[in-house]
Amino acid sequence: MGKRAISWICVLILLSVTAQAERFRFLHITDTHIGVTAHHQETRDYIQAFNALTPQPAFIVNTGDCTELGSTEEYKRYREIMSELRIPLINVPGNHDVRWSAIGKEGFAKWLGPLRMHWERGGYHFFALDSTALLEHHGHFEEADLRWLEQRLRRLPKGAPVFLFFHHWVATGEKMVDNEHRLLDIIAPYNVKAVFVGHGHKDMTWWRNGVLFLMARGLYQGSYHQVEVDDSTIRIWRVVKEKGEPALLTELPRAPQPIPQLHVRGVRLQGDELLARLHWRSPDGTLPEQWETRFDNGAWRAVTVEGNDTVFTVRIPMRDVIPGTHRVDFRAVCGGKPYEGTTVVEVPGPIRPLWTFRTGGSVKAQPIVYNGTVYISSFDGTLYAVDVASGRLRWKTFIGGTLVAAPAVTEEVVVIGSTSGTVACLRRSDGRVLWRTSLPPPVFASAGIYEGVICTAAGDGKIYGLSLRDGSRLWEFQTGMFVQSRIVPVRGMFIAGCWDNYVYALDACTGALRWKQKFGRSFYYAPAIGSPATDGARVVVPSNDGVLHAMRVATGEVLWEVASAQGNSFGYPSPLLEDGVVYCGALGARGLVYAVDVRTGQLRWVAETGQVVYDSGCASAQGYIFTAAVSGVVYWIEKSSGRIVRGYQLPEGHVFCVPDTDGERFVIGALNGTVYAFPAQIRSDEKFGK
Repeated sequence: MGKRAISWICVLILLSVTAQAERFRFLHITDTHIGVTAHHQETRDYIQAFNALTPQPAFIVNTGDCTELGSTEEYKRYREIMSELRIPLINVPGNHDVRWSAIGKEGFAKWLGPLRMHWERGGYHFFALDSTALLEHHGHFEEADLRWLEQRLRRLPKGAPVFLFFHHWVATGEKMVDNEHRLLDIIAPYNVKAVFVGHGHKDMTWWRNGVLFLMARGLYQGSYHQVEVDDSTIRIWRVVKEKGEPALLTELPRAPQPIPQLHVRGVRLQGDELLARLHWRSPDGTLPEQWETRFDNGAWRAVTVEGNDTVFTVRIPMRDVIPGTHRVDFRAVCGGKPYEGTTVVEVPGPIRPLWTFRTGGSVKAQPIVYNGTVYISSFDGTLYAVDVASGRLRWKTFIGGTLVAAPAVTEEVVVIGSTSGTVACLRRSDGRVLWRTSLPPPVFASAGIYEGVICTAAGDGKIYGLSLRDGSRLWEFQTGMFVQSRIVPVRGMFIAGCWDNYVYALDACTGALRWKQKFGRSFYYAPAIGSPATDGARVVVPSNDGVLHAMRVATGEVLWEVASAQGNSFGYPSPLLEDGVVYCGALGARGLVYAVDVRTGQLRWVAETGQVVYDSGCASAQGYIFTAAVSGVVYWIEKSSGRIVRGYQLPEGHVFCVPDTDGERFVIGALNGTVYAFPAQIRSDEKFGK
């Protein structure tokens, strides 16, 4: 057993050794961002203040963004600074810890501790959870973690008080965690007193169904929470630098309390309206002073209800709701606090999935369609081969770790890399492993293959050339950061975009540098997320400062550059280059998709989806472009004009996936673990309605 594992066991013992009725306090801090920030002294000052508290807190929980970039150097610096703390510290991962990290979640676990924890003190139970999605800003709870939480809660003594800690906010504002309702449903039957989060860099409190949620600013910004508990009462204070003295936010009873309940029953579609029957139960008979509803990630809107003291009917217009699977939330505000019920509604339309296939984990990488089969990478560490016509499983092979990379497929084999550092070559016909090799973890990049050479990248910042025959290392090339996007083979070279701001062209046989180009005004704007696209003569790559760059493949000479509209940035979605046109989405609230002439850089058209498009790129077939918003709306866009012809709402699950197609249908995956197949061909009289 390693020293770090032993140290975390010691921390848990310290946290748990206590008398049942002990009074104690703990602190909640968040968003320390140790690394490139210039606020280390502020953190050190708070550490000294915490050490001087009397009585001393039992523990401190940092709810994520412990570091700025999640590098080994930053983790070391964080540990060095926090070593001055004389109080046990629990660290929770945030998006900054995994979004730009070459060492991924494995690095967080190595340096800062487990990704999830459960401890008990004085009869109170505490759960630290991982809400991060690898390489992303948004949040997601992996199903394995939610099952773990559910099982732990079931084993608690009846009425035991519970606190939760994780990074991304839930149950308020823009939906940051796609499966927040799954978490909220799990905790609903239990005596959860408060949930502490970060991410938003604001001092906020809000309620949902009797549970208090609290967010603090970053510690360096001067904000944290202090909580004191005993055998009957919980007191929560907010401490901000502007006031100095703690401000009491609330007092909560330790014991479970009866609260109003809102249940949604009898939901049905009737013409252009949704009818829902809402059942309201209040312990003291109080009626709500306000009713509201919302669809998916939309804004809450006041609605009028009809009914008596306990059963109410609400009618919601549905004329402008697109086909698909929609989450509909209902809210009753009673005594100034919201109580919510929720349901899922299937809205019929002229299109629906041809089939769906559920994996055991999130799907982020592009599903690759090859010769009648879809090859799917899943966060459950398994590679799936599924019949593209029927959605039936052909085979599956467990690789291990997390599969963030898309597979590379040839006539004979499938090659896949894992966050465990494994690169595996499988026989395409049955999934049998032909060989495995190990690289420094994690492997994020989707490999390229050229004439017997596999090109991939690893957590040590190197790009590797491996033998397709046996996985042996043929060459390696050191970059200044790491590669997470697809590595593209073209004309005896491999093209890769890197977080060190360079696009590299390497000789496929030797790994020698042919050329490189630097883009992006700083690290954060590197050409590293959207994958390169090529037609053999030119290569196109986006950088995160909102610029699309076209270069000559042979020399790297920049041919043209196009900037996206203000507030909508090239850099995240991967471009598609087809028939002399580059199709590329841009990150922003307008959800723009561009068509650009690859020869001249002149704009052909711009389509506005009205939904944020994040990492999802484009695929093309039957005269249409296919892409998806992060919210799960899939679009059919007329290739010749940019007219949006149709949209379909997938079930809840962030979409960062690039679709792929066999010409008759296209497939796309989501963080809910499901891959969906849709027809590419549609009738021209089926129009998209907004």
